[in-house]
Amino acid sequence: MKKAALDARDRAIIDALLEDSRASQQSLAARAGITAPAVRERIRRLEDEGVIEGFTIEVATRSLGYTLEAIVRIEPLPGKLHIVERALQDTPEVIQCDTVTGDDCFIARMVLRDIQDLNRLLEPLHDKARTNTNIVKGNPVPRRRPPF
Repeated sequence: MKKAALDARDRAIIDALLEDSRASQQSLAARAGITAPAVRERIRRLEDEGVIEGFTIEVATRSLGYTLEAIVRIEPLPGKLHIVERALQDTPEVIQCDTVTGDDCFIARMVLRDIQDLNRLLEPLHDKARTNTNIVKGNPVPRRRPPF
């Protein structure tokens, strides 16, 4: 894959969309110092080049009653990798999961209504994997774009 060349206007558009993916093309144009049609064309190009993969929202999990988040490192037992992967995919409280190198195969982020939820969510994995859990205290570095 070829590296996309981004100029200052592309970066301004991307930064503005990261702040508010619903920003109008007019406000994006003002921020980037170009016209709204030029913004529309740049966004289309950035999508075509694979720089912008989609537009999204963030859901405030607390507003839905999830007061805690946990990061769970998961090491499937021999022969259980695909079973564990399917179990994670089928658990709606798993809001993100990555496969990783090292002793663990998966790192999952789970939302919990309370600490008792943790037992309910991990219990189906006990005969299939070893787990190590950390409760999230805060996010000193929220999800952000990579450096340009």
